[in-house]
Parts: sequence; structure tokens; C-alpha cells
Amino acid sequence: MRAWVALLLALAACSAPRPAPPSTPVQAAPTATASPAAAASAFALVPLRIEESPLPPAEPTPPGYTSGRATATPFATPEAAWKYVTITLAVENRSAEPRLVGIAGSDPTTTNLAQAVLTARDGTRYKPVRSDSSLGMRTATSHALVTYPVLLRLPPGFRAVAESAGSLSVVVPDALSLTFKVPSGLAQAEYGLLTIPPLSSLNSKSAEDDVTRAMRGVFGGFAPLDLAGGAVRNVVFPVDRPPAGALPQGGSAIGRGLTATLLGLEAADPDDFEIRNRGWKQLTFTLSYRNDDAQQPHAFNVAAWLFGEDGVAYTGDAPTVGDFGRALVAPDPTAILLWDGRSAGTDLTPPAQALEPRRITFFVPRALRSGMLVLAGDIDATFSLTELPSPESAVRSN
Repeated sequence: MRAWVALLLALAACSAPRPAPPSTPVQAAPTATASPAAAASAFALVPLRIEESPLPPAEPTPPGYTSGRATATPFATPEAAWKYVTITLAVENRSAEPRLVGIAGSDPTTTNLAQAVLTARDGTRYKPVRSDSSLGMRTATSHALVTYPVLLRLPPGFRAVAESAGSLSVVVPDALSLTFKVPSGLAQAEYGLLTIPPLSSLNSKSAEDDVTRAMRGVFGGFAPLDLAGGAVRNVVFPVDRPPAGALPQGGSAIGRGLTATLLGLEAADPDDFEIRNRGWKQLTFTLSYRNDDAQQPHAFNVAAWLFGEDGVAYTGDAPTVGDFGRALVAPDPTAILLWDGRSAGTDLTPPAQALEPRRITFFVPRALRSGMLVLAGDIDATFSLTELPSPESAVRSN
């Protein structure tokens, strides 16, 4: 009997669970912090000037008018408890690829800049009493009579304060600016955070379609700007230094099946007396395109932009998308990225040959002395222009 009891006790001891060894604390992996999408903050706001005044700034001169009011309206009177803060801004592409600047509207004062918010350090939110922008003022209309904003394409690292579109420019475009009415006791160190909302709609129907979906893939929003402590910056336009691979006048760039050469650049007085009287000049670039395919003819789609030392992007007359008003197929994102540029491509070019050089024209202020010519499309090239020519005569004789 005792033998059976001993046997049972031995079996129980063998089947009992072994005590667990002391546990070693395991440090939990840190939780990844979600960062905003790159496109949502692709552009930085660069404060160029912050001005305070007891009176609102003068109203901007509408495009096409020859004179404007240089001071505030006579009906404006100072209010002891309030002041007006005007912030002049540039936009800078901080991403690694070209993107469309997400500013547009029906007129310079009704863009999404008008929905900006200045949040002071005490949490008070201020809406702008005035905004001004020359970006995104043009539209492209489809065969269904739906209009889409033509947004400025900004290469990586480039900056701009305004856009001058096409041959109808007769005045220097106003820079991006916002005016807030804030308490007079609010110090600049207490201004806080400036945020600009993204474009809520990309067409006149306020509904998504193939074009708006393509646009959303290539346009960018703005990172919030902290204005505390006087964050005004002195920057160089259009970029700190020429990008890698920038070419001089006379240089050649190889693209997708073609070689482009900037043959020459000349200046002249504009034929339009309005543009001429405004003190502008006409710059004409001569470009040669060679078809590098020895077997097949090709047509090349190229758009051009001139970015000046004045911070203005000089662009084209109309969207460079072919016959968008009759197209039944929505343009792809690569075509939308060329919308605001000046058409600079070629017709069908025979194999291993070049057609007559293409001449493209920009109208710029006579005082403009340097800039960069950017080509995009079937070729990506940047030409650094350190000395822009001027017309021989200051006033053209009629």
C-alpha cells in the first residue's frame, strides 16, 4: 500500500507545473507619431514684412487701371483700441518635387487666403480683414463648361511672392499679403500661429471628378507659420543658389527623346503702348529642339516659366494643355503640372532633326536684371540668367 502511495506522490510531483522564472520588464516600443502628409505641408510661408498701422492699408489698384489710391480711404479713422497688422508673404516649395501652389480664387481678394486664421498666444483667433494674391487667378474650362483653377507650378526650393500671367500684364502684381485687425496692446511676440486652409474646391461644381482628383495629387498646402518673436526673413529670389545642373545661356539639356538648347535672348520695347508706358520690356528666348530618335518623328510638349529676382513668376497666357475645352479625356497629372506655363514645345519633328528655333516671349519690368528660365514637360531644364538685357531705347518712337 505504501508503495502505491509513494508512486502516486512521485507522479504528482512530476506533473506539477514548474515555477515560472522571474519576468524581465520589457520596454514597450515607442508609438510612432503620425506626421502630416507631405503634400499638406509642401509649402512654407516666408514672412517678408510685418507692418503695423492705426489705419488700414491702401486698397490695391485693380489690374488694368492706370492709377490708384496711395493712402487709406479718407473715411478711415484710427481706433485707439485696435491696430492693423499687414503680413507680406512668399511661398517656398520645401518638398523634393515640383508642386502646384494651393492658392486660387475668383479675384485677388477672395482666395483661400481670406480664410486664414491668426491664433494669438492667448488662444484668440483673428480672421483677416483683407487679403491679396495674384496666384491662381486663371481658369481652364472643359467642354462641359466646368472651370478649374490654373495653379502656379513651383519647382523644389523655389520661392515666389506673385504671378504675372501672360501678355495682358500692365501692372506689377501685388505680393501675397494678409491684414488683421488686432488689439493695439497685442505685441508681435504674442501674434502666434498663422494657418492657411487648403483649397476646399477645385472646380466650379464643387464636386470631385477626374480632373480634380489628378490635381489633388500634384498640388500642395501650407505648413503653419509661427510669427512670434519677429520671424521676418531676408531671402533671395527665386532660390538661394542655382539648382544642380543649371545651365547658362547657350547650354543644352537632354530630355525624353530630345535635346534643347537656349540659343539666344534679346530684349525689345513692347508693341503694346500700355505695357511700354508702364516701363516693361519684352524678353524673347530662342530655343532649339532636336529629335534624338533616329527612326521616328515626335512632337514635344514643353512649358516655360521665368522666375525673376523680384520674386514674381512670369507665366503664360493660357493653360498649356492642348485643346482642353474640347477634350473628352481628363488630362493626367503630368499635363496639369504644365497648365500655368507658357507653351514652348514643338510640332512633329523629323527623326534626328531640328525644326526652326522656337521663340517664346515674356513681358517683365524694365528693371528686372536676373532670373531663371525653367522648362518642364518632355524635358526638365533650368537656365540661370545672371544678366537680362534691356532695350536700346527707353521709349520707343511711334
